Amino acid sequence: MKIRFFYFIIFYCILFLSSCLGMTGEFGWAVLDESKLGSLEKKFGNVQEFTLTREKLVFPSDKTLVYLYKFSKMPNPEAEIYVSLSRFQVGFNEIEVKRKRPDTSTSSITGSFQELVPGKYLMKISYEGDVIDNVEFKVIEPEPQEEEKEQTADDIEKYTKAKKN
Repeated sequence: MKIRFFYFIIFYCILFLSSCLGMTGEFGWAVLDESKLGSLEKKFGNVQEFTLTREKLVFPSDKTLVYLYKFSKMPNPEAEIYVSLSRFQVGFNEIEVKRKRPDTSTSSITGSFQELVPGKYLMKISYEGDVIDNVEFKVIEPEPQEEEKEQTADDIEKYTKAKKN
């Protein structure tokens, strides 16, 4: 009788833990250049395509970073889901926390970050008080365009000529 009770308790503990900790998912990313969008497009714009990955994530600082987190199973629509963003300085320091509601048709949450300064970041997804997933990424200064490189070279040449005179 005691052994049967013991197995009963173990079975329910495993069932409970798997239901709580079994929530996982995938990260998706898109980069938007909002400088090329009109005010109406900015307000109602909806990204349709995301790249699902968590490897080698590097984004330009002059673009809007749009993220998606696709849950492995449908989360409770009333559950507390939080997205936190931390920036690495001496350690990771939290700079933003947002509460999200899952989209019941896609089993996902989306959001965006704008004007991130270059550096290393950590994004965490919390479900019902527990961190269920996280990902690190870098934000870098964008490469100057060819026109900007030529203009910079011309400016340097003009400056050096003016300095000689």
